[in-house]
Amino acid sequence: MELRRKLSKSAMLSSLIMASLSAHAEEERDAVEVDKMTVTGILPDKLEAVPGSFDIIDEDYLDTRRPISNIERLRTVPGINIVPDGSMGFDTNIGIRGQNPRRSAKAMIMEDGIHLQLAPYGDPVVHYTPPSTALSRIEVIKGAGQILYGPQTLGGAVNFVTKPVPRSGKVEGTITSAFGNQNYRLLDGAIGYGNELGGFTFGFTQNKGDGVYDHSEFDVKDYRFKGELDITERQTLGLKLVHTRDRRNSTEAYLTPYEYDRDPYSHPSIQNDEWEQDRDVVQLQHIFRVNDKFKLTSQAYYTDTFRNGLRSTEENEGDPDSNGNIVSLFRNCPGQGDEEGVSATDVNASLCAGRHAPRQYYTRGVETRGDISYSLFDLEHDTIFGVRYHEENIHRQEILSKSVAERESYKLALANNPGDVEEAKIKTHALSYYLQNTTYVGNWSFTPGFRVEDVRTSEEFYEGGVQNNREALSYTEFLPSFGVAWNGITGTTVFAGVHKGIAPARADREFTEDGGRAEPEESTLYEVGFRSRYFKGINVEATLFHNDIQNTLVDFGDTFDNSGDSEQTGIELSGRINFGDIFDWTNNIYLSGAYTNLWTAEYKDGPDPSINGNRMQYAPEHMLNMDLGYEHQSGVNARIGVQHVSKQFVDDGNTRNEDVSGLQGTIPGFTIWNAGVNYAVPNSGITVFAIVENLFDKEYLVSRNEGKLVGRERLFFGGITYDF
Repeated sequence: MELRRKLSKSAMLSSLIMASLSAHAEEERDAVEVDKMTVTGILPDKLEAVPGSFDIIDEDYLDTRRPISNIERLRTVPGINIVPDGSMGFDTNIGIRGQNPRRSAKAMIMEDGIHLQLAPYGDPVVHYTPPSTALSRIEVIKGAGQILYGPQTLGGAVNFVTKPVPRSGKVEGTITSAFGNQNYRLLDGAIGYGNELGGFTFGFTQNKGDGVYDHSEFDVKDYRFKGELDITERQTLGLKLVHTRDRRNSTEAYLTPYEYDRDPYSHPSIQNDEWEQDRDVVQLQHIFRVNDKFKLTSQAYYTDTFRNGLRSTEENEGDPDSNGNIVSLFRNCPGQGDEEGVSATDVNASLCAGRHAPRQYYTRGVETRGDISYSLFDLEHDTIFGVRYHEENIHRQEILSKSVAERESYKLALANNPGDVEEAKIKTHALSYYLQNTTYVGNWSFTPGFRVEDVRTSEEFYEGGVQNNREALSYTEFLPSFGVAWNGITGTTVFAGVHKGIAPARADREFTEDGGRAEPEESTLYEVGFRSRYFKGINVEATLFHNDIQNTLVDFGDTFDNSGDSEQTGIELSGRINFGDIFDWTNNIYLSGAYTNLWTAEYKDGPDPSINGNRMQYAPEHMLNMDLGYEHQSGVNARIGVQHVSKQFVDDGNTRNEDVSGLQGTIPGFTIWNAGVNYAVPNSGITVFAIVENLFDKEYLVSRNEGKLVGRERLFFGGITYDF
């Protein structure tokens, strides 16, 4: 409640400042035309001057491909590796340019410019991204421009941009319903109204069905409100509210090799294991267009996230049987043997307890940003400057339940066993400054910039309610950047850039080699490339990149440790050929593709010389996605696509042979196919569609994190959308 009161004070102060600015603006004579505050993107208007690589997944892509999760949404972006989880991909594991994708902790993941991490400094993991039906586009920045957004600036930034508020003077809306195998159901709807004064929209999305494992049911509901009001001709006030209710039968303790070989889609504890997450977001934004050259954007945000994961089985560390196999061990099964674990083959799972991990996250912040265009020394300039204050309050708990009743209620488990509770309380205060200036000289644009992160974190650790440790961490990072772009050829940009980046270490999970608090990972990223639409009907982009990282964190399962340096070098290629444009056909056949060759992703200069030169975890050398499609003027479009991911190592030792636990070994390369067809009925607002993922129902391994996890089996669904 204290956080809520403080946020209210911040909002009132912001309102007073805005009111004074409004009064000043009203004194000016000339009216400034106000653009609608419809989206909150992170890319500038002048895309041709962006001195680095970026990608945009537009609304047409989202509407025709109907992606369920980031697995489908981002696979066409070069340089991005998405590692699935056991619940249809709703947990987000995004790795950019060789970074460990575990919970997307090494990338900046945002919605409308606001973090989606539970706590971007203290616990920068992602368990949620917005549903595709709520989005107008997805922006991905991997170059120097990402320093405007932080704190994660190690490899790239992903921003999910929600749909705009209607301003047409009419009621607008959409309804979508879809059904498929694996009991998949989608229900989505939105309705809104707006005119020249402002507008609003309400939205609801529900995704439900079975996950990767049999009986791993999921039900994710998203409620949204978005509104905006032009309070003067020069000022717009916006408000966004989001509530998410996420319930799943989901686990992170995956299968042993013995269990996987018997049936990779069956898990012994999945009907016991539960995941719950409740998330509330408030985002208040004020845009003040001082004149046609100067815009001030101020916003306040607040997030309240609770999550609890119940796991009934231990990690795969049991004793092998006479055949050398191990099976999952259940936790705390009263009357059924050893309290340390009962074999899944000898247990009545419905009578077992499990481990709860309830965690509460509060974040809040205020940010003011200025965008100004001006002339100086007969040269044109665009400058972006800003400051953000951010706070986090984290309460992490863990308790082993001892009965079925306690398994079904984490509150009861905490109340009955106060002496067994392990917990951490973490507070973070961060002040960020940033500045970026673009100077245009003929066909050239030069963009220097910097970001400063000033971070203060305090951590308290308790066992049984008794504090046993207290730590504090403070650091200030200066992160410069420089980029250059050349537009001397029609429709073509050649660019190069360099910037410093960081990824803050997670509290109570990441450590130095001697067990102290981990240092933030620090990087220097170089890239050079081009993007071009010079030839009619052909879009192409190529980027060569190299990243040097100090204090690299290696995943050892329970902890992540600073383990020396690392480097990643590779090339990204992407493009699309529209044969209809080339040959002036009425209809269009297209071929699109994205390819990444990450030829270097290795550890170096670490405290353990045995891993120097080894390949980094979950960093495939080759990734390829290709699509062949047909678009007909009648409203029909059809597509077939293929995705290939090459072999991956999962540990720093690059173990090739699978061990009895399944935690070690490689992830073999895999190739899967997908397809879709849409028909937009002319003059009706109705679109019918059918989508299939994993077209040939291939069985393939995707993760060894705490066991072996199989990729999603074939999923096909069809549905109808009505836009009005």
